[in-house]
This record gives sequence, structure tokens and C-alpha cells, in this order.
Amino acid sequence: MERVGVFICHCGSNIGAVVDCARVAEAVKDYPGVAYSTDYKYMCSEPGQEMIQNAIKEHNLNRVVVASCSPRMHEKTFRACVEKVGMNPYMFEMANIREHCSWVHAGKNEEATEKAIDLVKMAVSKVCKNEVLQKGHAPVTKRALVVGGGIAGIQCALDIANNGYQVDILERTPSIGGKMSQIDKTFPTIDCSACILTPKMVEASSHPNIKLITFAELEKVDGYVGNFEVTIRSKARSVDMSKCTELIIISRCYYGSVSPFVKMVEDRAISYIHPDFVIRKGEMHHKRRYKNTITLSSHFYGENITDIEKETARELLEANADNYDGVVKGIYFYKSVEELEGIVL
Repeated sequence: MERVGVFICHCGSNIGAVVDCARVAEAVKDYPGVAYSTDYKYMCSEPGQEMIQNAIKEHNLNRVVVASCSPRMHEKTFRACVEKVGMNPYMFEMANIREHCSWVHAGKNEEATEKAIDLVKMAVSKVCKNEVLQKGHAPVTKRALVVGGGIAGIQCALDIANNGYQVDILERTPSIGGKMSQIDKTFPTIDCSACILTPKMVEASSHPNIKLITFAELEKVDGYVGNFEVTIRSKARSVDMSKCTELIIISRCYYGSVSPFVKMVEDRAISYIHPDFVIRKGEMHHKRRYKNTITLSSHFYGENITDIEKETARELLEANADNYDGVVKGIYFYKSVEELEGIVL
């Protein structure tokens, strides 16, 4: 049989100045299941908690309702209070008559009091349905998955990894970097985008606690907090990453004049950088450090490529090499794609 104790807190003037707490306690004392009802100025105080514990013992209460502030503030306090005298902490319910009542109905004392009575009655009905629960323990996998390898995802992963936890970054494109890698300046300070992003990309790629999973998407998430099981679908790659030893930049376009050539090279400028590969407008090419140096080779083909076009290509390649602390291994030009495809890169 349910024997519910109801305790109405004044919370100083926070509740008491609007809600008639004594009237609320009187109104619910004959409600089905209620064996004891009272009010007190500060129920969360030491004397208030002692009042609850003594009432549990004296009136043989097996359930408790406290009408006061929010559960977020004091639910743990009152659960610990009833547990000290042998009551299961999940036989406790809290009615919020401060945030949900007195604070939002200031100046409407009668209506606030009637609402408080209803809130307490609902809490009593709820606690009568409660069942005894026991605290359980479950193993937690101390590892995180960050979905999205943009600047926010990279920073999130670094923060977790720097605290000693393993992190996986899942990115659906072939490289981390996101939109920030495709813009020149950041608003509102007009700082260099690459100057901010590139060091973080390098740090994430070389961090011992971070694993990059790129060119893959999240398919399904099962499990619960601390023990999620994730299904990831990896997309097919056209490059065997384990066999690549240098960065190969292939421009698949015929160039007719200087302007289109320059525009094409600029359009295809390296927009992603990553410890395993580089992306140029959707094509994947591998990059590896050798003796702390990035080597770059560029292979172009097209009919009637002029000396000016060749020099422009060389300057752009060398600029990219300088940006990434690399050196230009070679730049090669071919008349046709068939000739290029016959070359062992």
C-alpha cells in the first residue's frame, strides 16, 4: 500500500510570496495515497531534510514528494536524503512549483496556488506508479567519434585527444578541412584561412590519439551512451594508398591560350591537404613526407602548350611547394593523354 509523504517548500519568498504553501499542504493531505503532508520554509536545508527523514520513520512512509524548485537543482539532494533512512531513492518525486508556478505567475497568487495544488497531485499520482530501481554499472568505451572533419570537427577531436582519449574523425569527402579549406579569408578579422586551418589539420593528422576515416559516411548508429556501435560505409578509392610514394598532380585538360590555362590551373589549385592524400577538384593524389620533405611532381598534357604556359605552371607548382614546405621534383609536359598514360609515374 502506498504511503506518500508530501513536503511543500516555501523557498524563502521565491515560492512563499506567491503560492500559499500551507494551503497546498492542506489541500493534498486527503488525496489518495497521501499519508502525511506539511510545509517548511527551506526544505533543502539540514532541518528540512531531517524533517523528511523523521516523517519517513514516524509515519512509515514508502514514497516521498517534495514540491519546491527544479529537479535539476535539488533532485539529487532529496534522493540522497531519503536513501539515508532506507528508502529506495527512486521512490521520490519532485514537483517544480517555483520555475513552473510562482516565478511565471507572479502577482496571480490565487491562480498560482491552484496550479501548485494540481502539480503536487500529479507528482503524487506519479510516485504511486514508481517501482523500486537499483543503480547499475556498465562498461564505457573511452573513445569518441567526431562526425565531420571541418574546422569544428578538427578542433573537437583535438580537444578530446589532448585529454588522453582516442578519437576517430569521420569525413565523407576524401580529406579533412571542410569549407574553410576552400576560402581565402575569415570574417570578421580577414585572417588567412589556411594559416588557421592548416596547422590544425597537420596536428590532427599526426596526433597519436586521432585516427582519420575519410571518404566514408555514417550508415547506422546503435547502442547507448558510452557504448555506441557505429556502421561506416567506406567509398571505393581509385588509388592504393599503401603503394603511393609521392604527390602526383595530373591536369586533364587541353589548353589553347594563356588565360584559359592560367584559369584552369588556379581552379584546380590544391584545396585540401592531409597526411595521406591531396584532392584537386575531385581527383585523388597521394602525398608522403620523405626525409621531412614533401616532393611534388606535375604532369600536364595538351596540344601546343606555350613556354609562357609552362612557366606559369612551374611558378604555381613551386608556390604550392613553398606553402607546404615541399620541393618540386619535376614538371613534365606531354602532347597527348595517350603519351601521358604510357609514362610510369
